[in-house]
Amino acid sequence: MKRPGHYLLLPLVILALLGLGACEKMILSEEEEEDVTKNGNVTIKVSMYNIVPFDSRAAQSLTDYCSTIQFVFYQNDKKIKAINQKSGDATYGQTTLSLSPGTYQLLVLAHSCPFGNPTLSTPSKIQFTNTGSGYSDVFYYYNNIEVTDEPKTHNLELERATSMVSITIIDEMPQEVAKIRLKYEGESGVFNAVSGWGGSVNSEQYVMYNVQGRTAPLTLKAYTFLRNETGSLNMTISAYDAENTPIAEKELTGIPMKNRMVTEYSGNLFSESNSGLEISLTADTEWSVYKQLTF
Repeated sequence: MKRPGHYLLLPLVILALLGLGACEKMILSEEEEEDVTKNGNVTIKVSMYNIVPFDSRAAQSLTDYCSTIQFVFYQNDKKIKAINQKSGDATYGQTTLSLSPGTYQLLVLAHSCPFGNPTLSTPSKIQFTNTGSGYSDVFYYYNNIEVTDEPKTHNLELERATSMVSITIIDEMPQEVAKIRLKYEGESGVFNAVSGWGGSVNSEQYVMYNVQGRTAPLTLKAYTFLRNETGSLNMTISAYDAENTPIAEKELTGIPMKNRMVTEYSGNLFSESNSGLEISLTADTEWSVYKQLTF
């Protein structure tokens, strides 16, 4: 992170990178920086986020959903400026900066990638790292903005980019179970903010949960970006002990998905599964539920 007066932090940053291993983009590029409140001719303010039809509640703070927000300015598909904020920052959701007059493409991306930020070199290929916990709920805004010498405030509304599978394991877990992995493919781990869809190539994604000491029912979540209004996933649910020895496994094929909605599955992982599928359409307080199924 290249900021004057902070070179003494470089050894600590290097140690952190070696220890954490691998978010796809751990170090901010020279054009990316933490937000510093200053005067300028452009103010971006996230005044609302649109989670309709997922959320029937009154609007909550964006910090309830996302720990990181990024403001990125492009011209001719080239990144010009990127500013990063964390949910604890006093100005979270708002930034002011100086830009030369002209037309820019503005991307605002809110997420909770735990190890770092996705690649943002181009708005059409936003790559989240596949580290086992690199995917989260994602909200975004992308559009042109006109910049002049006269200061102007842009009030933006973010919308959800992700679709989700919710897996609820209803039978009791053996005591030795320490981790459960959800590995899934069929849609995309890459987001195209220009089109609003997932990347054109199928991605294999996975998320690993530490479940030591947890009890049933246990709900686990997996996020993806759909490439069309509807799609499908194939998923393998695998349970391991602390030494990564497999204990149980179940495969789900053709999981029905709908853009920006959640498909809910529930069933047994460690004992005899339910026979057949029962599908119903309901809604809860956070997401509109596309389908509910048992396995």
